[in-house]
Amino acid sequence: MTEKVERCRQHYQLVYERNQPELSKGRALDECLHHFLDQRPAGKTLSAIDRAQGLASAACWLDVEAVASSELASLALGRGLHFDNAVSVDLLLHLANDNPDTLRWAIRYSKLFERTESPLWLALRAALAGEEWQLFFGVCDRLLDQLKPFDELITLAGKQLKHLSLLELFSYLSVLAYQAFSEDGSDDPSGQQWKVYNRIILNKLRACSEEDFRLSEARLGKSLKRHLSPIIFPEPSNSDVVTCRQNLESLAVLIGATQERIDYEGSIDWFCFDPECRYQRKPGESVIYNESEAGTERWQRTGRKNDLLWHYWMRRAIQAFIDSGMAEQTIGSPENHELNQLAYIKAVRSKLQLQQIYGLDEQVLLNDGSQVQLHHVLLASELTSVFFQSQFIQPFQHHLRESGVLAQALGRLAMNGLLSGENRFPMTWSEEQEKIRKITGWTVCDEHPKGSADSAKAILTFWTSDFKALSQQLKLQPRMPAPRLYEQPFYKIGRYSFQFPWVGAQQNNLTAAINNLRRVNARRADMQAETQRVELALAESLRQRGFAVEVGYRPLATEEDDAGEVDLICHQDGVLLLLEVKSGYIRSTTHEVWLHRTNTLRKAAWQLRRKQVAVLSALMADQELRSKLGYHGQQPEAYMHAWIVDTSIELDGESVDGFRVVSREALEIILRDEKYLLRPMVEGDEGTRDSMFPDGFNAGRFVAVVESDELWRGIC
Repeated sequence: MTEKVERCRQHYQLVYERNQPELSKGRALDECLHHFLDQRPAGKTLSAIDRAQGLASAACWLDVEAVASSELASLALGRGLHFDNAVSVDLLLHLANDNPDTLRWAIRYSKLFERTESPLWLALRAALAGEEWQLFFGVCDRLLDQLKPFDELITLAGKQLKHLSLLELFSYLSVLAYQAFSEDGSDDPSGQQWKVYNRIILNKLRACSEEDFRLSEARLGKSLKRHLSPIIFPEPSNSDVVTCRQNLESLAVLIGATQERIDYEGSIDWFCFDPECRYQRKPGESVIYNESEAGTERWQRTGRKNDLLWHYWMRRAIQAFIDSGMAEQTIGSPENHELNQLAYIKAVRSKLQLQQIYGLDEQVLLNDGSQVQLHHVLLASELTSVFFQSQFIQPFQHHLRESGVLAQALGRLAMNGLLSGENRFPMTWSEEQEKIRKITGWTVCDEHPKGSADSAKAILTFWTSDFKALSQQLKLQPRMPAPRLYEQPFYKIGRYSFQFPWVGAQQNNLTAAINNLRRVNARRADMQAETQRVELALAESLRQRGFAVEVGYRPLATEEDDAGEVDLICHQDGVLLLLEVKSGYIRSTTHEVWLHRTNTLRKAAWQLRRKQVAVLSALMADQELRSKLGYHGQQPEAYMHAWIVDTSIELDGESVDGFRVVSREALEIILRDEKYLLRPMVEGDEGTRDSMFPDGFNAGRFVAVVESDELWRGIC
């Protein structure tokens, strides 16, 4: 054991022993495991594997009662199982005998069974012969066996397409992607199919050479002539037609097999991360099943909440649009006015949401140091969607209805474009200056009546994924988040900027902007300032309702603990609120939601528990704090409500370690008493404006509305 590992072991053992006199063994172990899960003990010299080895060598794992009653044992052990040399086989065998369920969940959380050659996995399989363990091993094998036929197809199709450059792959992918807009195409072109295309492109980028990014006008023209033109402008005499069809067929196989693999990966994620998931080995029945439908119903309810929130923000945006006077103005050409007006309203909606909920400022600071107006960034994406929908997708669907043949419809679309001097190919491209020139018209404002080329360049930078840089990143740092197709929908290859009309026309531009800022560029310089603005905006909303609010209060540290800074403490009429605010991105999978719950929200709940103790003490001892809050009570613990306020909607209304999670958007609507704006929009329908506070706003009623989920009652 190295000195660093021993330091970690002593830290965890000390935390466990220090908490035992006051807490149960399971709770004491959980306190220890919180430290591990939050990368404690801190120190730049300590690595994740140092901490994992230190934790695994702590004696607390040998206490059967502590492990059995711990809520975090499987999660923490699962983190350790990400390494082959952090947890000893002896400890795993001990747990397999005395705490088998804990170990099985740890294996599921870590996906250890996917690493079939792992020494730990092989040792467990060799040593454990009991019926329960054999059932578990059989289920793990079955889940992996389901992937094999698709992996074989993916490997075969990949070999057949290996000779294609990145640009050539784009050509074929763009053609097949248009199938989503046919009568029998996908009802959700921006859902599962995009995950498939995203994976195929990322896999290609991992294998790209420097040559793929040396794109000149001559090479671009030659590539299109050989790989795209023979598909949409077929000539019997062209020998490339047969080759192109073979490439299309191979790519169709790759897409289909990748789709199936992703679906089965979803089953593995279900097995690994859904607490409702159980397993069995019965002939003719699925090896995994849900004990109840609670998880599925929660996921569906989240979808319904998202739909209602869309109406809410659109209603607010329409009113803001009218108040601004823009409703009286013609936007763009008269024939495109209605579409441009809708795009403008959507941009206003996104700006409202990004500023009030996510703390964005009027300007967005980019990684290169340049700035751009948030409104212009959002408007550009909405106008891009309008352009692709009206100029590409709708004409294509018209041609497809007439011809019934995908390639012919794409050929007509492209030919009509050529005749009018426009690019209407299945993918578009232009050099940076040309792209900037087209975007400049969307940046018109009082300061720049003819638009700003600098702003246009910044917008292009914001929405661009540099594929050469991304290729290098994927090779050097494969775990770094890579932008999804819609999060940065301009793709730079050499000096050219490419776009897929089938992405631009269909993407959710608000989600794209949030995830561009919060998922792909989570380390931006502005992140801390935005987080502070989220807290300050919420504080102001509460003050407008009569609460006294203290932001960023720091209780005195004690020998036992330093609770750190408290986001918001609020008081009104004896009612106290303690709020821990978390701000992140929009999640699209159950695995991402599980990670959010077990990382961010678990940590928030742990922090909130410690802060609650410190604040309750301060409310009795700190006269300045009592004065600022106007608090004169003597039993703060009886009237304090501690919530986690989260910008995400996925866990709204649920409990994490005993603390309620409330979405920031739900609080916004409740504080503004605007439940009526959640209604789906129907033309000419003003509807009733029933209040959630019929007898007037007061703190007690506010707490009751939040904690009873009244906002969603009857509509979700």
